Amino acid sequence: MWRLQLTLVLLLSCIDLSSTKIWQIPLPDNLQECYSRVKDAQPDSFIGSLYTWLCEHTTVNATRPKTKLSDNDAYIIGLYEKAFGTSNRTGRQVPSKCVRKEYRMLTLEERKRYHNAINTLKRDTSVRPNRYDAIAGIHTASISGTAHGGPGFLGWHRIFLFIYERALRQVDPRICLPYWDSTLESDLNNPLESLIWSAEYFGTARGPVRRGPFANWRLPNGTQLIRNVGVDGDLLNNQIINGILSRRRYEEVVSTGSAADSRQQYDIEYQHGTVHMFVGGMMANLNTAAYDPIFYMHHAFIDYIFERFRDRLRSLRIDPSVYPRWSGKREHAANAPTYFSTHTQKDGYSDLLANTVSYEPVPNCTASRPSCGPGSLVCNVTSGRCLPSIKKKKRTKRDTEESSDDLDVCEAKLPYAQPNQNDYCCDGSCDIDNWVMIPVRIVNMRPPNLQKYSSYPVKDGSVESDLDIYSPKGSKSLMTYITDKQGNLKCYAKCEEDNSVGQIFLYSHGINYDGYYKESTIVDQKLSVSVSMGYVGVKKPADVPGGVSRALVRAHDACGRMCHVACLDKKQGEYRLCSGAIAVNNERPLMYGRQFDDAVLSVFDYTEDNKAPKFRVDNLYLSFYCDYSGKYPFAKPLATEF
Repeated sequence: MWRLQLTLVLLLSCIDLSSTKIWQIPLPDNLQECYSRVKDAQPDSFIGSLYTWLCEHTTVNATRPKTKLSDNDAYIIGLYEKAFGTSNRTGRQVPSKCVRKEYRMLTLEERKRYHNAINTLKRDTSVRPNRYDAIAGIHTASISGTAHGGPGFLGWHRIFLFIYERALRQVDPRICLPYWDSTLESDLNNPLESLIWSAEYFGTARGPVRRGPFANWRLPNGTQLIRNVGVDGDLLNNQIINGILSRRRYEEVVSTGSAADSRQQYDIEYQHGTVHMFVGGMMANLNTAAYDPIFYMHHAFIDYIFERFRDRLRSLRIDPSVYPRWSGKREHAANAPTYFSTHTQKDGYSDLLANTVSYEPVPNCTASRPSCGPGSLVCNVTSGRCLPSIKKKKRTKRDTEESSDDLDVCEAKLPYAQPNQNDYCCDGSCDIDNWVMIPVRIVNMRPPNLQKYSSYPVKDGSVESDLDIYSPKGSKSLMTYITDKQGNLKCYAKCEEDNSVGQIFLYSHGINYDGYYKESTIVDQKLSVSVSMGYVGVKKPADVPGGVSRALVRAHDACGRMCHVACLDKKQGEYRLCSGAIAVNNERPLMYGRQFDDAVLSVFDYTEDNKAPKFRVDNLYLSFYCDYSGKYPFAKPLATEF
């Protein structure tokens, strides 16, 4: 290890670093404030990548210029006001109550009508660009700070769901919005085997959605509807929900704007994000999430949890319509506007709105009564739960040629090498030519939950299987630098143990542009320390006003553990910890590739007379240290200048 470090330092000391065209910049203040809320939290109480996703998607988006809610305000607000019969707050008539059922509890006829209503909205261009996208377009950057990052999250989305449901019921008054109980998939050994990822329900799980009721959908920017199910994130489970429902105050289950109240394991908004990440694709970006119909069914389940918590408060003789205490940004104050007509954040907690819906729970079952109703749920007699049906595999020629479902199932069984399909969208234009690729280095320590690798030392002719030959626990010096510094970081529930082969996700999130890129690299986790390469995309600087792209660049492993970021210190010729917020310009010499092959050749220097390429570390501005230390990397501000 020390030889590797010495070699890198010597190489860096021999190059001219004054011409670096990538440099670090300060983090947005509201983003650092969000990071800092967990500075005193125990590392085993929250998943680092999930919390980072929540902070970045609810604050970076909110820093962009505000726009009108929609060009179709009259249509959107009319859906709400017509349901109550008047635009005045007093004397309202409560609309007929909708009974929301779990998606798999719908009969075949109910499911067909529901899918037809969604597609009718998508085809109806009497409202621009169509009725479905007009509603989905509300849930974008211009409203992010109002809809996310505080107690308004629950009430704002309750109003939003109501508006969407009213649009569906204008098409077919017999239907109600179903909810997706993702805890059902969490009980399966392989969630991708669930029938929900078939043409009968959600459709395609990975890549462009080409099968199912939403096949061949496109967003207003022209890109295809994309998913990356199971690549990252996780599903909700009963332990998470029971933890939330064990609390006694709103202030324990929503953000209050205070670090002292930070209890992420009970925060509904924090926990809901893991399903956004699990579905991936458009769902993983809050700017595009509502363009996938899964969004509304997932949020209907979150609203169901909200309503169950309201019932708990009533049992404690607490009025659930009283808005939670809030000490943060003004967008989440009780009287702050939701931008749905004159309604404020506290209106989302009202009994009037709550009384418009009720939820039918998923039934339990027994050996003597194994029925799960008319839908597709089936009884697991051992657990007494109604669980999803499993997809049936068809091996016809057409399935082999056109369907990727079987590949999805096989890939999901691997603990690594999960591909992620990007949309390559930047500021409304979706094309790979909008992006440049930055090469990065990943230094990966052996993860703490990899106990043994089956390659052992031999002493006096006998195999000693106490420790494998690569384990840092077999060396006092390695233990000092690696094992002794590792903490008990919280992982996704799917990560029961670490594997000898791992996957590190790399992503960028635009600061001065609307764009998100995610890729990964494979790492050898059996070694005490390993070094790998990866590439992350940012918007082409030439296409950004001022010629400078600004972005956050991050890395985390497949279990949700964040990596530290290090930037190249130009003066000292070595890497130092930094925030990962960078700026990139298009002045030469470039430290990125205009295409992927350019990025490769910027690091691996081939010449005609030398078949073995030279490794150019001078073009690696960013280095990620995945050391599993017991600290959240961004809780405290890091230096932005060296």
